[in-house]
Amino acid sequence: MFQASGSNGIKMTIRLGHPGNWDWGEHSVYVAGDRKRMEFRNSEGGKKADGTLQLSYGPRLVAITRCDLGQMFELNLDASEYTSAPYPPRPLTQEQIEARGFEPSPITSDKPTLRLEVSTTDTGERKQMFGHIARHVITTRKQIPLEGSMTEPQESVTDAWYIDLNQRLSCDRNWPAGKTAYAYTTLAVNGRYPRERVEFIATGEPETGFALHSVMTSKITYPLPDGTRKQTDSSSEVLVTQLEEGPLDPGLFEIPPGFRHVHHIERNPRSASRMEDLWQRFKAGLTSFFNL
Repeated sequence: MFQASGSNGIKMTIRLGHPGNWDWGEHSVYVAGDRKRMEFRNSEGGKKADGTLQLSYGPRLVAITRCDLGQMFELNLDASEYTSAPYPPRPLTQEQIEARGFEPSPITSDKPTLRLEVSTTDTGERKQMFGHIARHVITTRKQIPLEGSMTEPQESVTDAWYIDLNQRLSCDRNWPAGKTAYAYTTLAVNGRYPRERVEFIATGEPETGFALHSVMTSKITYPLPDGTRKQTDSSSEVLVTQLEEGPLDPGLFEIPPGFRHVHHIERNPRSASRMEDLWQRFKAGLTSFFNL
């Protein structure tokens, strides 16, 4: 994919899954100037009784972002089809928000109902990774419901190695200088998502670099139908196995000849009845990780 001509860029190979088990698959990312290409596949399945994985894979997919065109394209390489949409995405209208069930409940309290505590610790450890000096940083996030809250408690710890690598595009949305954003998750109540008055408490300097290796462990509490609550522990791992910097083939960011424009492409395994796109999980769950 690297050629003697073309603009300088970045090529990465990224593995995702549970620690030591890359069951979420492998992705390739190419970034050059104001263009980005991501290659991936969705999968479904799980572990069999003997502990081995049994997965079904969907078609080979590609997402191309072109700032110069103000467009994002998704390609199904196996079917030679693609879709297109404006980029950055246009904000949802009020009608679209209501149709998708995203309408939040109004804030009814003058006092904070939810506390978000984020603690960032630079361990001081350093090591060479792909020709860059990587720093070891541990970030702990706590979601603590206060009086009047409708949100469940959560806690996560991200243990990662970061480098300074700017791979954002010129058309990516930027936060105002000096501002930091934090996200929290809620469960729908009577079809609406509770809106909290949030209190933020941050300790340490927030890490803004690019993580080459990250392990996140989470504790999430959720209600059961009988009114009791259950806590689940989960973990995920992301590892960059290849990082190269140099000229990229401009053709990587073009729609191949013969591809047909359609309104919808197949993204999932044929056997999947209903599965959340890995592309959507990837974008939503790891937005801050990849600086998308």
